[in-house]
Amino acid sequence: MGKAQRKRTRPMPQAPIPEHERRVFCRFNLGDVPVRFKDLKVGEHGEARCHNISGSGAGLSSVRELRPKTPLEMWFDLPDNYEPMHLLGRVAWSRQEQEGWRIGVSFDRQRLVSLARILQLEL
Repeated sequence: MGKAQRKRTRPMPQAPIPEHERRVFCRFNLGDVPVRFKDLKVGEHGEARCHNISGSGAGLSSVRELRPKTPLEMWFDLPDNYEPMHLLGRVAWSRQEQEGWRIGVSFDRQRLVSLARILQLEL
């Protein structure tokens, strides 16, 4: 077949990849774990609830707004009778809801050892 006779093909449109398939780590539902945090930009302390967590981030809710890119120091009070799980992260996104704010936090480093504590909980 010559150049003039070749049939041009167009790439097939790709369906967007669902959010849960783009994650490197699976997310575990925790229910409602208390979290204490420190906003490292301004030094203020606050409280939140962790609803889900993975090796690279967590989903929180709080009555206080936390803006994206805010650096956080966090202490998760897991129900495993050990010291609180200490992690550093940064707010990836936040949105206001009726009862407060939903916040997505990305951990500064992947925390596989911390994730092992989560796996030992009876979820």
